[in-house]
Amino acid sequence: MAHYQETKELYYCRLRVPKDEAYFLYFTLEANEGMAYYSTLEDSLSGQYRDIDLRAPIEWKDQLLSLFARLQKEIRLDIIEEKILSDS
Repeated sequence: MAHYQETKELYYCRLRVPKDEAYFLYFTLEANEGMAYYSTLEDSLSGQYRDIDLRAPIEWKDQLLSLFARLQKEIRLDIIEEKILSDS
């Protein structure tokens, strides 16, 4: 398993969730404090959905994907982009 301290890699994804279900995603991320950092894209605030950029140390990628899979059973949650970033 890759570790951030060794690789300086971050897992990045952009999530899309309906506006009226976004609170559940925010609550879940807050409950898992320290797992990832996220921010809502300002452009999505006027629409019926929220786009959220999320970054996490590379070693949390599998746990986050598992969390997203569980959340997708409760709410509509789309991963619209994902990649590995190099943290400098």
